Amino acid sequence: MEETGHKNFEELVQKVKEYLHTKMELGKLTMIEKGVYLVANLISNGLVILFFSLSFLLANFALGFYLSDIFENTYSGFFILAIFYFTITLIIYFTKERLLEKKIMNGMIKKIFKDEEE
Repeated sequence: MEETGHKNFEELVQKVKEYLHTKMELGKLTMIEKGVYLVANLISNGLVILFFSLSFLLANFALGFYLSDIFENTYSGFFILAIFYFTITLIIYFTKERLLEKKIMNGMIKKIFKDEEE
């Protein structure tokens, strides 16, 4: 009788060890999955940002030259664009906490925990 209780206790200890090992493996695989998802997302978003930036830059050069032609002055088109972007920069700087940072943080958190919601 005592031997059966000891055997059951050893089986229980073995099952607890297996459970903890499985739980740790699951946690490790979940972290790897989230890490890979995050890196893939960063790379794909990085490529989108890179190509958007290049097209935006070229469009701004074209607009700068166009405005220079309109005002018949070599530097005036680019100066107007610089003032425009400086104004946008100031607006973003003074409203970034309220309008951007919280939305960006919430978006990143939603993206990281997307799999758990589904």
